[in-house]
Amino acid sequence: MHDLPDMDALRSILDHPIDPTPKTLLRDRLDDSLHCGLHDLTHVLVIEAGDTEEAVIDAIGFSPMRSRIDDLPNMPDWDWIEAHAGWWELILTVGNQGFAYILMVEDADGSPFAKLCREHAT
Repeated sequence: MHDLPDMDALRSILDHPIDPTPKTLLRDRLDDSLHCGLHDLTHVLVIEAGDTEEAVIDAIGFSPMRSRIDDLPNMPDWDWIEAHAGWWELILTVGNQGFAYILMVEDADGSPFAKLCREHAT
């Protein structure tokens, strides 16, 4: 898991060797956040195969495996989802100021996060 709570962390990870698809997605999200003036309102989390729900909760304070409103399991409430080569990209907005969590989920067999994405993507 890569927890990138601010633009400095996002910039830093781009200097490290990581899978090309999430690296491209992360670079694009950095550019988008800066262009739209959302650099202080974006928290990115890269969820890899083997990452646990508890680790995700520790990083961002909630689980994408449960509804944030009524805590129902396997009831995603993301605002946007898109499939990329071997990865899912989710956006979960918070409040009216423009803050968002952007989750990059590795589409790996055995990952409950990837399974949820596959089952509920529209």
